[in-house]
Amino acid sequence: MLKLIIHPSTLLLNFLLSLCLTLSKPQQLHVVRTVEALIVSDGPKTLANLYRQWVEAPDVSAASDFFRVSPWSGEEMGEALMQFVVADAIRRGEAEGAQPVIYTSLDDSLSGKDKETTALEGVDWHHDHNASSKKRSAYRNGMVHVSCRIQVGEYSYTFAWRLYLRAKTIRRLNRGRSKENRLRFKSKYTLAREMLTELKQLIPPGWRVYVLFDRWYASAKLLKFIHRQGKGWDTLCAIKSNRNLDGISLSEWNQHLKHTRYTPVEVTAADGSTTRYHVRAVRGYLNQVPFEVCVLISKRHPRDPHPKYFLCTDLSLSAQTILKRYFKRWPIEVDYWYLKQRLGLADFRVQYYEAIHKWYSVVHLTLTFLQWQLHESGQTDSPLRSVAEVIQRHRRHHAREVLIAACDQAIADGHMDSVVERFITSTQVAA
Repeated sequence: MLKLIIHPSTLLLNFLLSLCLTLSKPQQLHVVRTVEALIVSDGPKTLANLYRQWVEAPDVSAASDFFRVSPWSGEEMGEALMQFVVADAIRRGEAEGAQPVIYTSLDDSLSGKDKETTALEGVDWHHDHNASSKKRSAYRNGMVHVSCRIQVGEYSYTFAWRLYLRAKTIRRLNRGRSKENRLRFKSKYTLAREMLTELKQLIPPGWRVYVLFDRWYASAKLLKFIHRQGKGWDTLCAIKSNRNLDGISLSEWNQHLKHTRYTPVEVTAADGSTTRYHVRAVRGYLNQVPFEVCVLISKRHPRDPHPKYFLCTDLSLSAQTILKRYFKRWPIEVDYWYLKQRLGLADFRVQYYEAIHKWYSVVHLTLTFLQWQLHESGQTDSPLRSVAEVIQRHRRHHAREVLIAACDQAIADGHMDSVVERFITSTQVAA
């Protein structure tokens, strides 16, 4: 296999320098090697495969120790990233003349593992929303994390994330832990609340915040928590049809309003396509929520038997604006795709929970680095349009560097044997 990386990119070194991480030099080198290989490698993102991408790298056992026993904190890395992305997004947004508004999206994602995987701490069976139906619930083995994403104008980043463990999983892990190292159960609501609290501390005074999430997070507790953050904090979310508004379920409201006129709403997707929705709006008080909200009943066509329901706590917004702003939630799903499909979030092989947390920290740092490159390219003559293009450009850069180094060595040595030995990974074929 051809080795693909000979030197770390200057962009990555500058990015890590801007984070001011308190890592030792060996720890910094492991972060650099892992991040570069996560971007460049096409195969499984195991530590062995990642370190095989480098022309010169230590034994993979050193990388394993970096995650297992090296004394650095994934939480500290996450705090540095939170401060960086908020400051960078606001700075870029203000420079472009964007309104002082932050859209923050909440969601969770399941990173699947093989069903026989039992030795990795924290890996357990979770309800799989995507594979479930009304008649049958589906479950999948893996790790779940809750994340928060922010957007200011056209600039967006993954802000924060938290690993989620079931209470049953926590009890099982704590049986083998000392008292001071025991884990504490936190619900997804608690994790979401923690991230929003941290975001509030980093936002300048006077900024508006719209919190976006799908119907699985539209609990009365979360709605009231966001409302308590004060003036300027509002919710835009999807909501289930069985929720009660003024004592009547939303599905019944759909029937009660069947003779009223629709409001046509056109929403433009990321690919430029436009979809028309037929919307009816109703205001009232949601069950267990002590303030008035607006609920939209949205259909793809007037006879659609399965409408979608959306809630907004900012009563000044029109139906057009509510749906348009709710669509800003979609990029968090794109982030999950990159994390799992291109950056190998679920490819970890480390056993201990703390090591898994560090793996998630480095993978999320990699995504933030790619998002930062995307925003930086906007200031050049050839701006990039997506994270995929950033990855492609990054790979081209390393391919060029490796090719130049191989040619230089061949010219200097006068033969190819040393070049092949240095730039091709030796593999053993089983008998």
